[in-house]
Amino acid sequence: MEFINDPEGEEDGAQRRNLTRQTILSAAKELVARKGPNGTTVRDITAASGANGAAVNYYFQSKDALVRLATQEITGDVNRERLAQLDKLEKTANGEPLQPRQILEALIEPILTVSRSQDGGSLYVRNIFQMRVDARAGYDAFGLNEHVARRFIDAICRTFPRYSRDEAIWQYELARGSAIHMLANLDPVSRRFELLSLENNQKLPPLPAYALDESQVKRIIDIILKGFGQD
Repeated sequence: MEFINDPEGEEDGAQRRNLTRQTILSAAKELVARKGPNGTTVRDITAASGANGAAVNYYFQSKDALVRLATQEITGDVNRERLAQLDKLEKTANGEPLQPRQILEALIEPILTVSRSQDGGSLYVRNIFQMRVDARAGYDAFGLNEHVARRFIDAICRTFPRYSRDEAIWQYELARGSAIHMLANLDPVSRRFELLSLENNQKLPPLPAYALDESQVKRIIDIILKGFGQD
């Protein structure tokens, strides 16, 4: 029997496998960000992706491995963009300290552009809150991205030389934590800012009044900047 080599057929098969894998991973990211790693089940993932349990095991070996990868990609994508922006700013500064706003923009703006949910929210912000709620949910994500925090703390130390490193760490956490908290309040799932503005017996309108966009990110940076680096 003569076997025919079909490179195009093999390429199509590889593309289909890659698409299936990516579909499962994308569904897992959405679920993990909303429900947390421990609250996300294989049934949830298969229902959202259209794949079956065997496909989850085939491409990712286990549900835990898939959830771990989803968590790491959500945080990793944002942090890679943060470092890219910080690198560009520091290269342009040519050894001079960055302006406080530049540090905040590099830290916060990537949340707007990377790891967005299908409903317009931030997978990154939701995932951070899930990791805070359940200490078991971290999957070493904090440790994996520790180098990013150190880079921003280094930048803060150069911009505010009067600060000790311990004080710079607190400034970093003030900026990062404040941004995440306010961005979570803008999330179309929580709509916390809208809830706070309601009068008695009022109900939320069907559509969110706020969106995670450039104007809101600028507003958040402006607010944080009032206290960032201030004694």
